[in-house]
Amino acid sequence: MDSPSSSPKPLGKPNIQRFIRRVISPAIVDKTCPICLRTIDVPGAAVLTVCFHAYCLDCIHKWSDLKRNCPLCNSTFDSWFYKIDLSSLRYLKQQLPAISDCKSVIPRPRSTVADRRRIIERTRREMNDVNRRTRPLPWRRSFGRPGTMSPHVIAESKLQWRASVYNRRLQAVPIYHGNGFQQNVPRIRNDFEKEKLLRRIEPWIQRELKAILGDPDPSIILHVVSSLLFSRHEDGSSASSTQLSFVNDNFLAPLEPFLHHRTNMFWHELRCFVDSPFTMETYDAVVEYRQLK
Repeated sequence: MDSPSSSPKPLGKPNIQRFIRRVISPAIVDKTCPICLRTIDVPGAAVLTVCFHAYCLDCIHKWSDLKRNCPLCNSTFDSWFYKIDLSSLRYLKQQLPAISDCKSVIPRPRSTVADRRRIIERTRREMNDVNRRTRPLPWRRSFGRPGTMSPHVIAESKLQWRASVYNRRLQAVPIYHGNGFQQNVPRIRNDFEKEKLLRRIEPWIQRELKAILGDPDPSIILHVVSSLLFSRHEDGSSASSTQLSFVNDNFLAPLEPFLHHRTNMFWHELRCFVDSPFTMETYDAVVEYRQLK
């Protein structure tokens, strides 16, 4: 059952607009769906009315067929806001039927009993996989608590850690999504998406180059790295580039005069960070390492 944002129990237009700006918009803009780990697309978002946690509508709809508890906070929900338009400041509310009601209307012809059982088992496996993916990753390292140590000391500690990764020939373990490598960055379609990606990766690349080269101003190499990365996403080949053993003979050639024998290691580390759903600070704490073969 769908109802517009103005009824029932209308909030009044000013209150609706305030609610969207203060509650709904912060819940979905630039946020990641906890179920599929992809960036939430605003038109395809759903915000649970009980706790205001946001998900992709398709993801939470599939989840709701089996469970009516928020995957993040375990709150019981029976409705969500969706068809959210931040430009016109409107949304709809969908009230969900009880799970028992949904089951009662499912036809049960004998010829499809086995098919239904297979679908249910497959869905259960998918939901178990969702549960595994949404559990917090272990906190593997700490660089000091903000407020107890100066930002300079923390930054220097992280820089030394990054240098040790290369000196000890360690390799980041990719963060997996289901049965495949996590692909959090979509194909770049416009300048806005390019700028958004650049803002996320630029501090990471700068720190990485400082750790490898000891260069306090790696701006020239930064331009080369970002150009290579953008080229992979703009031509739609990001999926193949997430296979981290992949190294085209010529693709990384522009980096080799700067990074030499560490070129492939650097590219692996970059891809692991870019394809993860985490901020730089969280990634530093949870990424796992293994010895490079």
